[in-house]
Amino acid sequence: MASRISEWIAEAGRRRVFRTTGVYIVAVWGISSGGVDIASVLGIPESAVRMLIYAALGFLPIVAFLAWRFDIGLTGVVRDPQDLQEQDRVEAELADMATIMSGDMGTGAVVVRWEDTTGENASLFLDEFYIGRGADCRVRYYDPLVSRRHARVFHDESVWYVEDLGSRNGTAVDGRTVEREPLGESTEIRVSEGGPFLWIERVMPGEATRNALSIYPPGQPTAHIRSKP
Repeated sequence: MASRISEWIAEAGRRRVFRTTGVYIVAVWGISSGGVDIASVLGIPESAVRMLIYAALGFLPIVAFLAWRFDIGLTGVVRDPQDLQEQDRVEAELADMATIMSGDMGTGAVVVRWEDTTGENASLFLDEFYIGRGADCRVRYYDPLVSRRHARVFHDESVWYVEDLGSRNGTAVDGRTVEREPLGESTEIRVSEGGPFLWIERVMPGEATRNALSIYPPGQPTAHIRSKP
């Protein structure tokens, strides 16, 4: 406990809290002394002068707080340089941390692209999702050749996979029918002969995922895919 008090006193000295509050008290004392003389000349009651002094002294804790947080000197009032360094350090650590936003950013993400009657489209996914005709599928086809739950895209630790769920027409990855396949940097997925195809791009964890989040807001997106006429 004594060591912490000593550290606090030393830190307050470094931040010039004692000097700033001392200067403030001297200034209040000087102003109050002159104020009494001026008040008598102007006919201002002494009680008003006393109230002003009390208010100034009551402001003393705020002065001490400002002196702790800011560097007050001839250059003006600026943030304490050490606080700014600490803030930069904390922000840097937070930027490097995996963040959970509809999934774990530490596993990265995938961007699903397709082209249908509405043109070119894309959705970002941070956690697992299903491809199919069912209402619970976040990549939803409007095609009778696609099963209700046709395939699943998911991650196991840092690897993303696509898995066929026993669909009638199968799931093709880069032209090969598969049961379960890890996703590469860019993978073509086909769940219907008539298309449209899906292109799934893997996004690496960290800065790449943060950049993708700035383009595709996180949430629970549903890609409604309609075949071209």
